Amino acid sequence: MIENLIRKLGDAHKTIQRRAIDELVAIAAIGNPLVTERLRESVASADRRVRWAAAYSLGQIGAGAFAMDSADVLCEAMGDDDGDIRWAATNLMVRLGRENLVEIGARLLKLAADSDHNARKMALYCIRDLGIAGPELLDVVEGAVHDSDLHVRLAALSALSRIRDASGRAVRIILECMKSDSDAGVRRAAASALGNIQNAGADAAAALASAAADPADESLARAARGALDRLDKDRLKKPLLEK
Repeated sequence: MIENLIRKLGDAHKTIQRRAIDELVAIAAIGNPLVTERLRESVASADRRVRWAAAYSLGQIGAGAFAMDSADVLCEAMGDDDGDIRWAATNLMVRLGRENLVEIGARLLKLAADSDHNARKMALYCIRDLGIAGPELLDVVEGAVHDSDLHVRLAALSALSRIRDASGRAVRIILECMKSDSDAGVRRAAASALGNIQNAGADAAAALASAAADPADESLARAARGALDRLDKDRLKKPLLEK
């Protein structure tokens, strides 16, 4: 039965593939070690669909099964054309990163500079959710905000909005996006991102105030006003926290 289910992991029909995954996970849950053993072998399959389904199955089995031997497959799946696969792989990568932050962080930084737009975008979301920081990350993200794909630029801004950066470089990158990006949606996202950064500074506040008062782009103005409101609330909270 297990061998038959393993073969179905490569089925072209997602419903059959998913049923096989669910059955393998159920068998593993009753203590059959052969499932995990065969799935780990399948992670190295020549068939991309099998590789992904095996890694996903191991993720559903969880502790004792899901480990670093799935990392390469998850990186591959984060660049998949299927959005469901991309997001599932991204969620699993974040889970893996919480247990193996150094190793997964290094992979994500490399992937975030990849030429594949899908992989790059999803790596940036992983970086955001794992709270990865540092000068190397800022180099990668600064490159991503100039990507030709606007979804990569949006993902980069999302990562920047949560970054821990005392140098002020993250704020400068976001400000430049808000002022000069060719896409109105990216400019709005940049304004919103500034409102999430504590101690954004006087330059950020001045730029947001200017954008908030500009009648030429009401959507940007609304985003800027929302960001200013959040920054003001943070400033009011700080004295209370210090007391």
